[in-house]
Amino acid sequence: MAAIALAVLGLSASPAAAALDCGSHNGYTCQGAASQYAGGFAPGVGSGGFGGGDCIATRTPVVFVHGNGDSALSFDMPPSAVAGYAAPAHSVYDELKARGYNDCELFGITYLDAEERAAPQYNYHEPAKYQVLKSFIDKVKTYTGRSQVDIVSHSLGSSMSLAMLKYYGYQASVRRFVNIAGGLRGLRTCLSTGYQSPYAPTCNAEAYVYPYDYYTFGLYPSSGVPYYGYSRWTGDGSNSLRAMPQTYGSIAFYTITAGLYDQVHCFTTSYAAGCSGGALFNAGANVKAQVDIGAGNSAYAYDWDWSDGSPYNAGGGDTSQGVGHFRSKSNAGRIVYNMLATTCTSGCANGYAGVNGPAVNR
Repeated sequence: MAAIALAVLGLSASPAAAALDCGSHNGYTCQGAASQYAGGFAPGVGSGGFGGGDCIATRTPVVFVHGNGDSALSFDMPPSAVAGYAAPAHSVYDELKARGYNDCELFGITYLDAEERAAPQYNYHEPAKYQVLKSFIDKVKTYTGRSQVDIVSHSLGSSMSLAMLKYYGYQASVRRFVNIAGGLRGLRTCLSTGYQSPYAPTCNAEAYVYPYDYYTFGLYPSSGVPYYGYSRWTGDGSNSLRAMPQTYGSIAFYTITAGLYDQVHCFTTSYAAGCSGGALFNAGANVKAQVDIGAGNSAYAYDWDWSDGSPYNAGGGDTSQGVGHFRSKSNAGRIVYNMLATTCTSGCANGYAGVNGPAVNR
Protein backbone atom coordinates (compact mmCIF):
# COMPACT_ATOMS: atom_id res chain seq x y z
CA MET A 1 0.00 0.00 0.00
CA ALA A 2 2.84 2.41 0.84
CA ALA A 3 4.47 1.71 -2.52
CA ILE A 4 1.19 2.43 -4.30
CA ALA A 5 0.81 5.71 -2.43
CA LEU A 6 4.32 6.73 -3.38
CA ALA A 7 3.66 5.89 -7.01
CA VAL A 8 0.53 8.05 -7.01
CA LEU A 9 2.58 10.95 -5.63
CA GLY A 10 5.26 10.41 -8.24
CA LEU A 11 7.86 9.48 -5.62
CA SER A 12 10.42 6.71 -5.69
CA ALA A 13 9.72 3.75 -3.39
CA SER A 14 13.42 3.38 -2.64
CA PRO A 15 15.17 6.76 -2.35
CA ALA A 16 17.90 5.07 -0.31
CA ALA A 17 19.16 3.54 -3.59
CA ALA A 18 20.69 6.91 -4.55
CA ALA A 19 24.12 6.68 -6.20
CA LEU A 20 25.58 9.50 -4.11
CA ASP A 21 26.55 8.68 -0.53
CA CYS A 22 27.57 11.45 1.89
CA GLY A 23 29.42 9.03 4.14
CA SER A 24 30.51 10.48 7.47
CA HIS A 25 30.21 14.24 7.96
CA ASN A 26 31.12 17.02 10.37
CA GLY A 27 27.78 18.79 10.22
CA TYR A 28 28.88 20.98 7.30
CA THR A 29 30.67 18.81 4.74
CA CYS A 30 30.32 15.20 3.59
CA GLN A 31 33.44 13.04 3.81
CA GLY A 32 32.57 9.99 1.71
CA ALA A 33 34.49 8.66 -1.29
CA ALA A 34 35.69 11.61 -3.36
CA SER A 35 34.66 10.14 -6.74
CA GLN A 36 31.29 8.45 -7.05
CA TYR A 37 30.82 8.28 -10.82
CA ALA A 38 28.92 5.42 -12.45
CA GLY A 39 27.75 4.05 -15.78
CA GLY A 40 30.94 4.95 -17.63
CA PHE A 41 30.69 8.67 -16.85
CA ALA A 42 34.30 9.83 -16.48
CA PRO A 43 34.65 13.62 -16.81
CA GLY A 44 38.42 13.71 -16.34
CA VAL A 45 38.38 17.07 -14.55
CA GLY A 46 38.18 18.19 -10.95
CA SER A 47 39.03 16.34 -7.76
CA GLY A 48 35.99 14.09 -7.62
CA GLY A 49 32.25 14.24 -7.94
CA PHE A 50 29.29 12.08 -8.82
CA GLY A 51 26.84 11.23 -11.57
CA GLY A 52 26.00 8.65 -14.21
CA GLY A 53 24.32 5.27 -14.24
CA ASP A 54 22.55 2.66 -16.32
CA CYS A 55 19.69 4.91 -17.35
CA ILE A 56 18.56 7.54 -19.85
CA ALA A 57 18.13 11.23 -19.04
CA THR A 58 14.57 12.35 -19.70
CA ARG A 59 14.79 15.59 -17.68
CA THR A 60 17.21 18.47 -17.97
CA PRO A 61 20.27 17.19 -16.07
CA VAL A 62 21.26 18.99 -12.89
CA VAL A 63 24.85 20.04 -12.19
CA PHE A 64 25.64 20.78 -8.54
CA VAL A 65 28.45 23.25 -7.78
CA HIS A 66 29.70 23.33 -4.17
CA GLY A 67 30.93 26.18 -2.00
CA ASN A 68 34.27 27.17 -0.51
CA GLY A 69 36.06 24.54 1.57
CA ASP A 70 33.51 21.97 0.46
CA SER A 71 33.04 19.23 -2.14
CA ALA A 72 30.30 18.01 -4.47
CA LEU A 73 29.38 15.27 -2.00
CA SER A 74 27.81 17.75 0.42
CA PHE A 75 24.67 18.03 -1.65
CA ASP A 76 23.87 14.76 0.14
CA MET A 77 24.34 16.34 3.59
CA PRO A 78 21.51 15.18 5.90
CA PRO A 79 19.12 18.02 6.82
CA SER A 80 18.58 19.23 10.39
CA ALA A 81 15.41 20.09 12.27
CA VAL A 82 14.34 23.71 12.79
CA ALA A 83 12.86 24.40 16.24
CA GLY A 84 9.10 23.91 16.09
CA TYR A 85 9.11 22.18 12.70
CA ALA A 86 9.65 18.70 11.30
CA ALA A 87 13.06 17.93 9.84
CA PRO A 88 13.09 17.59 6.03
CA ALA A 89 13.03 13.95 4.99
CA HIS A 90 15.88 14.08 2.50
CA SER A 91 19.11 15.75 1.50
CA VAL A 92 18.93 17.92 -1.64
CA TYR A 93 20.22 15.03 -3.76
CA ASP A 94 17.89 12.45 -2.22
CA GLU A 95 14.89 14.77 -2.51
CA LEU A 96 15.36 14.98 -6.28
CA LYS A 97 15.86 11.21 -6.45
CA ALA A 98 12.72 10.64 -4.42
CA ARG A 99 10.75 12.86 -6.80
CA GLY A 100 11.72 11.06 -9.98
CA TYR A 101 15.20 12.21 -11.03
CA ASN A 102 17.50 9.34 -11.97
CA ASP A 103 21.26 8.89 -11.66
CA CYS A 104 21.76 10.03 -15.26
CA GLU A 105 20.23 13.41 -14.43
CA LEU A 106 22.16 14.36 -11.27
CA PHE A 107 25.84 15.31 -11.42
CA GLY A 108 28.29 17.12 -9.16
CA ILE A 109 31.86 18.35 -9.62
CA THR A 110 34.46 19.03 -6.93
CA TYR A 111 36.41 21.90 -8.47
CA LEU A 112 38.67 22.53 -5.45
CA ASP A 113 41.42 20.04 -4.65
CA ALA A 114 42.12 18.73 -1.16
CA GLU A 115 44.71 21.40 -0.38
CA GLU A 116 42.37 24.18 -1.51
CA ARG A 117 39.49 22.77 0.51
CA ALA A 118 41.72 22.77 3.60
CA ALA A 119 42.60 26.48 3.16
CA PRO A 120 39.41 28.21 1.98
CA GLN A 121 40.72 31.70 2.74
CA TYR A 122 43.04 31.40 -0.29
CA ASN A 123 40.39 30.44 -2.86
CA TYR A 124 39.03 32.96 -5.33
CA HIS A 125 37.50 33.23 -8.80
CA GLU A 126 39.88 32.50 -11.67
CA PRO A 127 39.71 31.20 -15.26
CA ALA A 128 41.33 27.87 -14.34
CA LYS A 129 38.27 27.05 -12.21
CA TYR A 130 35.89 28.26 -14.91
CA GLN A 131 37.51 25.79 -17.28
CA VAL A 132 36.90 22.92 -14.85
CA LEU A 133 33.21 23.81 -14.57
CA LYS A 134 32.67 24.26 -18.30
CA SER A 135 34.54 21.06 -19.16
CA PHE A 136 32.46 19.13 -16.65
CA ILE A 137 29.18 20.50 -18.01
CA ASP A 138 30.30 19.72 -21.55
CA LYS A 139 30.90 16.11 -20.43
CA VAL A 140 27.46 15.98 -18.82
CA LYS A 141 25.81 17.24 -22.00
CA THR A 142 27.63 14.65 -24.09
CA TYR A 143 26.86 11.82 -21.66
CA THR A 144 23.16 12.67 -21.40
CA GLY A 145 22.59 13.82 -24.96
CA ARG A 146 20.95 16.99 -23.65
CA SER A 147 21.76 20.47 -24.89
CA GLN A 148 21.22 22.24 -21.56
CA VAL A 149 21.72 21.73 -17.84
CA ASP A 150 20.26 23.22 -14.69
CA ILE A 151 22.87 24.57 -12.25
CA VAL A 152 22.31 24.30 -8.49
CA SER A 153 25.12 26.14 -6.73
CA HIS A 154 26.03 27.02 -3.17
CA SER A 155 28.08 29.92 -1.79
CA LEU A 156 31.36 30.37 -3.74
CA GLY A 157 29.96 27.92 -6.31
CA SER A 158 27.26 30.42 -7.26
CA SER A 159 29.61 33.28 -8.08
CA MET A 160 32.10 30.88 -9.67
CA SER A 161 29.40 29.48 -11.96
CA LEU A 162 28.14 32.94 -12.92
CA ALA A 163 31.67 34.08 -13.75
CA MET A 164 32.09 30.93 -15.86
CA LEU A 165 28.94 31.77 -17.82
CA LYS A 166 30.29 35.22 -18.58
CA TYR A 167 33.85 34.08 -19.33
CA TYR A 168 32.73 31.55 -21.94
CA GLY A 169 29.50 33.16 -23.14
CA TYR A 170 27.97 29.85 -22.08
CA GLN A 171 24.41 30.95 -21.35
CA ALA A 172 22.79 28.83 -24.10
CA SER A 173 23.82 25.70 -22.19
CA VAL A 174 21.89 26.63 -19.02
CA ARG A 175 18.12 26.43 -18.56
CA ARG A 176 17.72 27.29 -14.86
CA PHE A 177 20.14 28.62 -12.26
CA VAL A 178 19.53 28.09 -8.52
CA ASN A 179 21.79 30.22 -6.32
CA ILE A 180 21.99 29.17 -2.67
CA ALA A 181 23.66 31.71 -0.36
CA GLY A 182 26.01 33.01 -3.06
CA GLY A 183 28.07 36.15 -2.47
CA LEU A 184 26.48 38.04 -5.34
CA ARG A 185 27.05 41.41 -3.66
CA GLY A 186 30.33 40.37 -2.09
CA LEU A 187 30.58 39.48 1.58
CA ARG A 188 30.14 42.21 4.19
CA THR A 189 32.34 40.07 6.43
CA CYS A 190 35.20 40.68 3.98
CA LEU A 191 35.27 44.39 4.81
CA SER A 192 37.29 43.52 7.91
CA THR A 193 40.16 42.15 5.82
CA GLY A 194 40.57 45.13 3.51
CA TYR A 195 40.43 44.93 -0.27
CA GLN A 196 43.90 43.42 -0.64
CA SER A 197 44.99 40.84 1.90
CA PRO A 198 47.69 38.18 1.46
CA TYR A 199 46.02 36.24 4.27
CA ALA A 200 42.54 36.05 2.74
CA PRO A 201 42.60 36.37 -1.08
CA THR A 202 39.05 35.04 -1.11
CA CYS A 203 38.11 38.49 0.20
CA ASN A 204 40.16 40.58 -2.23
CA ALA A 205 38.70 43.03 -4.72
CA GLU A 206 38.88 42.67 -8.50
CA ALA A 207 42.38 42.17 -9.97
CA TYR A 208 44.13 42.12 -6.58
CA VAL A 209 45.28 38.52 -7.04
CA TYR A 210 47.44 37.15 -9.85
CA PRO A 211 47.06 37.47 -12.86
CA TYR A 212 45.45 40.82 -12.04
CA ASP A 213 42.73 40.83 -14.66
CA TYR A 214 38.95 41.34 -14.70
CA TYR A 215 38.20 37.62 -14.43
CA THR A 216 40.31 37.13 -11.30
CA PHE A 217 38.54 38.41 -8.22
CA GLY A 218 37.50 37.84 -4.63
CA LEU A 219 34.40 38.78 -2.69
CA TYR A 220 35.25 42.20 -1.32
CA PRO A 221 32.10 44.37 -1.61
CA SER A 222 32.85 47.03 -4.17
CA SER A 223 33.47 50.57 -3.04
CA GLY A 224 32.10 51.71 -6.41
CA VAL A 225 35.16 53.89 -6.94
CA PRO A 226 38.16 52.77 -9.00
CA TYR A 227 40.72 51.67 -7.96
CA TYR A 228 40.69 50.95 -4.25
CA GLY A 229 38.25 48.25 -3.22
CA TYR A 230 36.67 48.37 -6.66
CA SER A 231 35.05 45.36 -8.30
CA ARG A 232 32.63 45.28 -11.17
CA TRP A 233 31.55 41.84 -9.98
CA THR A 234 30.34 42.80 -6.51
CA GLY A 235 29.26 46.35 -7.35
CA ASP A 236 25.86 47.47 -8.57
CA GLY A 237 26.64 48.10 -12.25
CA SER A 238 25.40 46.25 -15.31
CA ASN A 239 28.43 43.90 -15.23
CA SER A 240 27.83 42.80 -11.64
CA LEU A 241 26.89 39.33 -10.42
CA ARG A 242 23.59 40.63 -9.08
CA ALA A 243 22.68 42.00 -12.53
CA MET A 244 23.50 38.82 -14.47
CA PRO A 245 19.82 37.91 -15.03
CA GLN A 246 19.40 41.13 -17.03
CA THR A 247 22.22 40.00 -19.30
CA TYR A 248 21.09 36.39 -19.68
CA GLY A 249 17.38 36.66 -20.28
CA SER A 250 17.00 33.08 -21.55
CA ILE A 251 17.93 31.61 -18.14
CA ALA A 252 15.44 31.40 -15.24
CA PHE A 253 17.16 32.49 -12.01
CA TYR A 254 16.27 31.56 -8.41
CA THR A 255 17.75 32.25 -4.99
CA ILE A 256 17.59 30.50 -1.62
CA THR A 257 19.06 32.56 1.23
CA ALA A 258 19.31 32.54 5.01
CA GLY A 259 19.35 36.35 5.15
CA LEU A 260 20.29 37.72 8.58
CA TYR A 261 20.93 34.19 9.84
CA ASP A 262 23.74 33.51 7.36
CA GLN A 263 27.00 33.65 9.31
CA VAL A 264 29.23 33.92 6.22
CA HIS A 265 27.37 37.01 4.99
CA CYS A 266 26.42 38.58 8.31
CA PHE A 267 28.98 37.67 10.98
CA THR A 268 29.70 41.33 11.68
CA THR A 269 28.58 44.27 13.77
CA SER A 270 30.47 47.10 12.07
CA TYR A 271 29.33 46.23 8.54
CA ALA A 272 25.90 44.74 9.13
CA ALA A 273 24.00 47.12 6.83
CA GLY A 274 22.95 45.27 3.71
CA CYS A 275 24.36 41.89 4.71
CA SER A 276 20.96 40.16 4.67
CA GLY A 277 20.60 40.89 0.94
CA GLY A 278 24.05 39.68 -0.03
CA ALA A 279 22.78 36.63 -1.93
CA LEU A 280 20.03 38.39 -3.88
CA PHE A 281 19.83 39.11 -7.59
CA ASN A 282 18.39 42.40 -8.80
CA ALA A 283 14.69 42.00 -9.54
CA GLY A 284 13.85 41.12 -13.14
CA ALA A 285 11.37 39.20 -15.25
CA ASN A 286 13.57 36.10 -15.33
CA VAL A 287 14.34 36.23 -11.59
CA LYS A 288 11.50 33.87 -10.80
CA ALA A 289 11.78 33.62 -7.00
CA GLN A 290 14.09 34.53 -4.12
CA VAL A 291 13.21 32.73 -0.89
CA ASP A 292 14.58 33.51 2.58
CA ILE A 293 14.50 30.43 4.84
CA GLY A 294 16.77 31.79 7.58
CA ALA A 295 15.82 30.84 11.13
CA GLY A 296 17.25 30.47 14.63
CA ASN A 297 19.92 32.83 15.94
CA SER A 298 20.93 36.04 14.19
CA ALA A 299 24.47 35.92 12.84
CA TYR A 300 25.51 39.25 14.38
CA ALA A 301 28.18 38.74 17.00
CA TYR A 302 31.55 40.35 16.32
CA ASP A 303 33.64 41.43 13.36
CA TRP A 304 34.95 38.37 11.59
CA ASP A 305 38.43 38.99 10.18
CA TRP A 306 38.95 35.56 8.58
CA SER A 307 41.94 35.16 10.90
CA ASP A 308 41.46 31.40 11.06
CA GLY A 309 40.51 31.15 7.38
CA SER A 310 37.39 29.20 8.17
CA PRO A 311 33.95 29.66 6.60
CA TYR A 312 32.52 27.57 9.44
CA ASN A 313 32.72 30.11 12.26
CA ALA A 314 30.07 29.71 14.91
CA GLY A 315 27.04 31.93 14.53
CA GLY A 316 23.73 32.22 12.80
CA GLY A 317 21.02 29.65 12.36
CA ASP A 318 23.44 26.79 11.78
CA THR A 319 24.52 26.84 15.45
CA SER A 320 20.99 26.61 16.76
CA GLN A 321 17.89 24.73 15.67
CA GLY A 322 17.65 27.03 12.70
CA VAL A 323 18.94 27.69 9.17
CA GLY A 324 22.14 29.56 8.36
CA HIS A 325 24.67 29.47 5.54
CA PHE A 326 24.99 25.69 5.30
CA ARG A 327 21.50 24.52 6.21
CA SER A 328 20.09 26.87 3.58
CA LYS A 329 21.51 24.20 1.26
CA SER A 330 21.08 20.96 3.17
CA ASN A 331 17.49 21.69 4.31
CA ALA A 332 16.19 23.06 1.01
CA GLY A 333 15.72 19.98 -1.14
CA ARG A 334 11.98 20.49 -1.55
CA ILE A 335 12.46 24.12 -2.59
CA VAL A 336 15.20 23.19 -5.05
CA TYR A 337 12.88 20.59 -6.58
CA ASN A 338 10.09 23.15 -6.96
CA MET A 339 12.49 25.60 -8.62
CA LEU A 340 13.70 22.99 -11.12
CA ALA A 341 10.59 20.98 -11.87
CA THR A 342 7.73 23.49 -11.67
CA THR A 343 6.99 27.01 -12.90
CA CYS A 344 6.81 28.37 -9.35
CA THR A 345 7.23 32.02 -8.52
CA SER A 346 5.52 32.90 -5.23
CA GLY A 347 5.00 29.20 -4.37
CA CYS A 348 8.55 27.85 -4.61
CA ALA A 349 8.56 27.01 -0.87
CA ASN A 350 5.35 24.98 -1.09
CA GLY A 351 5.77 21.77 0.90
CA TYR A 352 8.56 23.35 2.97
CA ALA A 353 7.09 26.57 4.40
CA GLY A 354 5.25 25.89 7.68
CA VAL A 355 6.32 22.23 7.57
CA ASN A 356 10.13 22.25 7.72
CA GLY A 357 10.69 25.90 8.65
CA PRO A 358 9.72 29.49 7.83
CA ALA A 359 10.07 30.85 4.30
CA VAL A 360 9.59 34.41 3.05
CA ASN A 361 9.70 35.66 -0.54
CA ARG A 362 12.25 38.45 -0.97
